[in-house]
Amino acid sequence: MVKGPPPRGPHQELYKGQCLRVNQLGVRRNVIVRHHGGMDINSQTHFDATPDQVVAMMTDPAWWQDVHRRGGGTTSNAVVTGDTLRLDVTMPAPSQVTKFVGSTLTAKQTLSWQPAGPDGSREGTLQIVPQGVPAKADGHASVYPDATGTKVIYTGTFTVSVPLVGKKLEKAAAPHITQAFDMQQDAGNDWLASR
Repeated sequence: MVKGPPPRGPHQELYKGQCLRVNQLGVRRNVIVRHHGGMDINSQTHFDATPDQVVAMMTDPAWWQDVHRRGGGTTSNAVVTGDTLRLDVTMPAPSQVTKFVGSTLTAKQTLSWQPAGPDGSREGTLQIVPQGVPAKADGHASVYPDATGTKVIYTGTFTVSVPLVGKKLEKAAAPHITQAFDMQQDAGNDWLASR
């Protein structure tokens, strides 16, 4: 958990290298980005639904299609096997990587869930591997009930293994990764409201 003063409104405020965010509903979200040995990611979102509903959403290819569409991307080759979803994502490439990959960036995304605990909580892994760039995001996902719904926590590391410019590219990716978590919250709220 992030320590320090709470955000003062629906904006972001920097505190000791951490980006604190509050969405329109006043739910505190954290996206922590540090640049040492890769970029550490910690995101927390909250949904007004049960853990089973949230995991069903997060293994639905149509939900991921909406998440990536909101960022200007597309998904393809989605395969769901039990509690594992694999898909290909194509997004507009950030300007900092166009000389490596061209105008679009394609990645393989895999999200796998372990069986539910007695309280409905779930643990999982998320891996995103961009194609054509020696980079990768490895993460852990936790979904668990709280007093008002379900909390989703992602932790992980994003690394770019390019000599001399890897750290610069990781830093350039930070706003895009933050935006991706924002899109998940917004798409999740819409998906759950439509059910």
